[in-house]
Amino acid sequence: MSGFAGIRLIVSAAEFSLCGQGKLAATELAGHMCIIRCTQTKNPMSLNQRYFEMLGAAYEVPTSTNQFDGFLDAAMAYFFDGEETGAIAPDVPRYSDIDDTLDAHAERIAALVSAAAAREGAASTMFHAILEISPGGEQVDGNKAAAQLMARAFPCSLDELPLDRPALVDIRRFMLQAPQVAQDRIILTSVETGVELRACLALIQRPGGHKGSVVVSLSYIDWSETLIERLGGAFGLTASETEVLEGYLVNLKPKDIAARRMRALETVKVQSKSILRKTGCSRISDVVQLCASIAFLLRQLPEEESAPQSEAWVTPSAGLHTLNVAEGRQLAWYRVGAGRRPVLFIHGYLQGPFFTTDFERQLTAADISLIAPSRPGFGYTCPSRSRKGFEKTVIKDALALVDSLKLDSVSLCVHQGGASHAFRIATALGDRARRMLLVGGGIPIDEDRHLPHMDRQTRFAAIASRHAPSVMRMVMSVGLPVYRKRGPRAFLETQFANAPTDFATLSDPRLFEVQALGLYHAVEQGGEAWVRDGASAMADWSDDLDSVSVPQIWLNAGEDPVISAEQVTQHLEDRPNAACRTLPGHGANILHTAADEILAELVRLV
Repeated sequence: MSGFAGIRLIVSAAEFSLCGQGKLAATELAGHMCIIRCTQTKNPMSLNQRYFEMLGAAYEVPTSTNQFDGFLDAAMAYFFDGEETGAIAPDVPRYSDIDDTLDAHAERIAALVSAAAAREGAASTMFHAILEISPGGEQVDGNKAAAQLMARAFPCSLDELPLDRPALVDIRRFMLQAPQVAQDRIILTSVETGVELRACLALIQRPGGHKGSVVVSLSYIDWSETLIERLGGAFGLTASETEVLEGYLVNLKPKDIAARRMRALETVKVQSKSILRKTGCSRISDVVQLCASIAFLLRQLPEEESAPQSEAWVTPSAGLHTLNVAEGRQLAWYRVGAGRRPVLFIHGYLQGPFFTTDFERQLTAADISLIAPSRPGFGYTCPSRSRKGFEKTVIKDALALVDSLKLDSVSLCVHQGGASHAFRIATALGDRARRMLLVGGGIPIDEDRHLPHMDRQTRFAAIASRHAPSVMRMVMSVGLPVYRKRGPRAFLETQFANAPTDFATLSDPRLFEVQALGLYHAVEQGGEAWVRDGASAMADWSDDLDSVSVPQIWLNAGEDPVISAEQVTQHLEDRPNAACRTLPGHGANILHTAADEILAELVRLV
């Protein structure tokens, strides 16, 4: 992994090989350098072994988005000796630059995962496509699933269907038979849309109530690697025979199977005869139908009812304003509340600049408005030009917004992970910064003292952001398509799995909504902004904290899963300008669950 100081390890294709669709080809790793620091570790695997375990697990995710959790476990194992204690493996590199090789893998895997998630999300509508062919002609109509499967609009002619030629011949032969003697026919056909080739099982029939029309029902079967292996094992096929069977199941001809496997045609024919003998079938078409029947029994096809569609993750635009800033960028910001007394609000990671309707009304009644800029890459703000320029861009954006609103002085309300940015902004504001209210505000992270308290996800994000931002970027780019499919509730339930106080807020529709909106805001432009923001928060910003002397009120959550109220209070105890209050019964969602206390402090702030 480029940038690590130490010895150089060349991994050959023979030493590491992941083959198959959606996996890393061995030749792509041949010659790649992994530079590691060799130290003693309790973890039985070396750093480079854990690195490749993680990378291999990442390439498993496109085969099934359910594999993401295993990848996340492997990514965590890369950094930690023990997740329970938060102990970092001693051979983890202290490196904060970009790993171009890992970034390239992340981009590739993210594209594969997005495609896989789209296929899985659309699967329920792409199975059970229905074509109805009018009697006495070749006019074809199709349902919505048929339109999606065949990537075309209906009605159309029979020849316009993207079916293989043998299937069209079979359909026409069936149409020539008298309705009273026509028997239902099952065939395997290929649908080729120009994007991909799909093998489908098709039932041709003349059902009653269709006034003589021929109806073709198509179901797409996902002949996954796991399913192929199960079929081969059930029939007692050898590995080579199983590969030949796979070719037939995706509707290849023997010569195509031979070419794909780089074998002689005669070899494929001999193996085909063995398949017939072991399955007890007389024709390969019977073998295909038998395998399709088993696939149905194994539930490789979805249920009749459509699966719920993935909901759109869209950042709201209500209350949104924009400002043209330096370098041709656009800064997006929100005004929350309609009061005449502005407070600059620096948001945290997940919850963003969104509040309940009741809180907004109370702000207006108190004559307060929160001015909430979205940091670069969040929501609709243009990203920074580079990772290294992120922090300076945050400061410049905030100053430009304060100047555009003609604010001679401004107080700041700061939320969670926005603390590091807020103190940098306050330093840049100088005498124009008046007071600060920090809600669940973070402090500079000390790995030895603070990591054991953190929840699993935050601990990983903290270490990945500090030591290997490209690993964090890979997790975000691979994970986002997965969670877009699973939905915001699944993400938040995972996030708060070990925080009962916060988990309980998901049962409140109002609190769930604002947290979901904050999640959308955080990933509107992908995961890169989160990576940059996390690295900035995990940097040592002690000097910025020390340089700000304005009065500060810190409202700390008694059950904060990221950093404890005691740790924050201890860190600030010698600062005469900082007063701490701990609010029992609140967690990471203190911004919304402690609305009355926050509003009271805002009134005092202005």
